[in-house]
Amino acid sequence: PSDVAPALVALDATFHVVGPDGERTLPAADFFVLPRDDVGHENVLGDDEVLVSVNLPAAAAGTLSSYHKVMDRETWTHAVASAAVVLDMENGVCRSARIVLGGVAPIPWRVQAGEALLVGERVTAERADAVGVAAVAEAQPLAKNAYKVPLTRRLVERTVLAVSGAA
Repeated sequence: PSDVAPALVALDATFHVVGPDGERTLPAADFFVLPRDDVGHENVLGDDEVLVSVNLPAAAAGTLSSYHKVMDRETWTHAVASAAVVLDMENGVCRSARIVLGGVAPIPWRVQAGEALLVGERVTAERADAVGVAAVAEAQPLAKNAYKVPLTRRLVERTVLAVSGAA
């Protein structure tokens, strides 16, 4: 669980990795590993590699972003659910969107179906609601965390509205 990881994926960060075989750079989205792909590791680092830097591209004019999280108590803790939203807006129309969830999967979870609903459109309350619905459409909650589905839906909706200025 990480608060930073969803934001780094949403902001299209790149990771610089060094090991005995040399250096490599990879997108943040390719750094994290699902347990079904490698139960022994949370990322793609080899046992003899180290992450040496994180690079963020300069934001284009019109790019707006925010990270919101829900916690189960008021002390510092990881998110029960979080949403990192980056919108590239021009004259009230979304040119591109990146939505990444945290706390709902073992890795930062990109919501491409929700992003597609925003591109080329004005952000309205109705559209933000549809994005929230799309964000959880394929959710597969475990026995004791089904409460995260409606929570995440509304979190995405509120974050999209806040970033776009339509709130």
